[in-house]
Amino acid sequence: MGMEKVLQSIKEAEQAAEKTLADAQSESSRIVSDARRDAAELVAQATTDAQSSVQSTLDAAKEAAMKNVKSVQKEGGKAVASVESDASSKQDAAVALIVEKLLNQ
Repeated sequence: MGMEKVLQSIKEAEQAAEKTLADAQSESSRIVSDARRDAAELVAQATTDAQSSVQSTLDAAKEAAMKNVKSVQKEGGKAVASVESDASSKQDAAVALIVEKLLNQ
């Protein structure tokens, strides 16, 4: 009967070892699955953050460009007004000169 107890103890130890191994494999699979899920979430969040950052950068660049366009338009408008004013003030003299040249022919 002593041998039966030894064999029974060995069998129980083997079963406990198999259960421990199965539990470890299950835990390992769970850890890998959780890690993959976490990695996918991180990639998705990084993609969202990158898109948001790109959009913010584009919006800021667009706003700066529009300010520049408005500034150029304002300066251009001033230049056009100046040319128109200058041309208007010289228009009478130009007409008189042309009429004089035509009359003197």
